[in-house]
Amino acid sequence: MSSNQHLEITPSNITSDGKLSYKNGQPTIQLLIGAQDRFIVPGSVRLCGKLTVKKNDTIIPLESDKIRMNERLGVYSVIDTLSIFSQRSSQTIETINHHNRMMSSYLSVTQSQADFACHAYETSLRFPNYKAQQLGVITNTQAANSSGGDSANSFCIPLVSGLFLGQEPIPLSNDWGVGGLMIEIQLSPDQNVLFSSDNTDTTLLDSYYELSDVRLICEVQNPGDDFTPQAVNTFTYNSISSYYNTINSANAVLNFNLGLKSVLGAFMNVVPAAHINSWTRDGLATLGFSNKDATKAQIEQLVFTRAGQRHPLEYNIDTLQKTSADNENPDAQIVRNYMNAVMNFAKINRTSVDTSVYRNIDYGTNYANAKDIINGGSAWGIGVAYDSISNQGMDFSTVPFGVQLQLKLTSDHPNSIFLFVHSRQTVVSSGGSIQVMK
Repeated sequence: MSSNQHLEITPSNITSDGKLSYKNGQPTIQLLIGAQDRFIVPGSVRLCGKLTVKKNDTIIPLESDKIRMNERLGVYSVIDTLSIFSQRSSQTIETINHHNRMMSSYLSVTQSQADFACHAYETSLRFPNYKAQQLGVITNTQAANSSGGDSANSFCIPLVSGLFLGQEPIPLSNDWGVGGLMIEIQLSPDQNVLFSSDNTDTTLLDSYYELSDVRLICEVQNPGDDFTPQAVNTFTYNSISSYYNTINSANAVLNFNLGLKSVLGAFMNVVPAAHINSWTRDGLATLGFSNKDATKAQIEQLVFTRAGQRHPLEYNIDTLQKTSADNENPDAQIVRNYMNAVMNFAKINRTSVDTSVYRNIDYGTNYANAKDIINGGSAWGIGVAYDSISNQGMDFSTVPFGVQLQLKLTSDHPNSIFLFVHSRQTVVSSGGSIQVMK
């Protein structure tokens, strides 16, 4: 019979004052879970701490400073890269670059507006209303400090990755497991987390965010009396891999060499390249394709390919906008395929993707309207699922994954594509060594 225990782990690279920030030269959080003859319960892994936003080293922002952060992401916006290694061998088990952008798609598809307005605000500082998120997180510490209190921005978030979202316990043993885990979090630059609500950067040049009292909590499970390790032990998990490219053509062709054997699905989100790491733009927004003057560059045709052939859809998706340019309604095929790539569409019980957040619209002068989209901001994206039933996936180890787009892109304006691929991987441990089979 197995028994469970709880662990609380502080970062191994914590500073003397217990504070971590990108600006002050501490952009990495390193957390070590030592090798032990126990299992981690995957869904129990949480990152806890406090978040404070500062106008400069001594001043907490006021509402009039117009400093904001992405309301859909909250504290998830500070995680740029999440990497998980074997502590013993330092072998990479999973790495998710652009983790905050991946979370924007994941959260919008799998959580409802009610989730955003209730427990998500308490645990991860997210809110569907951009003004409420600004007042509740950015300037909330001003009120707390003025009344003699401490920062009220405590958080406790699941570390979302394929490994930690799995159902199979993760073996930590040196002999029949991964040999402990090293979790490394790279923080996102301040100018990609914070931005101005009125397109001016005069009050943000010295602003930054700061984490304090950071720790990891998780649940571990002792093996049962009937557990007998084998000479070769394996466990399978889902992994998320990330890729980046840009589009600057009305007829765009993207090809990615994934190098993965069991691909279950792929989804991507978009933002103008000029918005990344900008004080005046939300670099984490998931907007539709757009032109330089912020007008929409709608998709007229979309094709997914494998080795140059249409797959898994054996036809072109011709959108509503191909024959009706003024139609701002989302194309049902694209929306359904995108959601199905993030999570099996039949299993989605709660979502915040609707016509108010999934529309490719004109974003106004200097993209001013892009910051004020209701219900948590734009939730635009495209994707396709390869296997929602057998979990065996499609082999892309030797052939490229491709996307062909026909757009109404009429200006020189690069749009950044962030691609996330969901695949099945296996860890094999034997004789004190491990191998990750992709």
